[in-house]
Amino acid sequence: MGHITENAMKQIAEAFGRRLKDTGVTRIQWIAMYYISTHKIISQRELSILMRVTDSSIGRLLDRLERDEMVIRLTNESDRRVTMVMLTERGEVLIKKLIPYGDAFNNDLTEDIKQEDLIVFENVLEKMIENIKK
Repeated sequence: MGHITENAMKQIAEAFGRRLKDTGVTRIQWIAMYYISTHKIISQRELSILMRVTDSSIGRLLDRLERDEMVIRLTNESDRRVTMVMLTERGEVLIKKLIPYGDAFNNDLTEDIKQEDLIVFENVLEKMIENIKK
């Protein structure tokens, strides 16, 4: 099971990366910008947890996005140790253009798969994750 799911995950990630190739944004940047846009403002730590990457990796990713003027970092007023992240206007415009890439990819990925099969698939994956957390 582990080999099958890892192989599928790698192929799906690579395929989505190829779809984004001409946009100038990587798959990882797309994911980060997507999460930031859905939360409006999020702590750097929360983003690293959502993306399941290390704090140092998210820091480097945000450095690049900040350099490209896609995000800004803010100090949390109630806890100065916490760094908050939000999209700039430029980042907002870009992610709005890029969301359809994710939607189209998801549609292609699930083409000809019945909704009830997708529900079973999701439930099985969730159960497998639950099992390994024991």
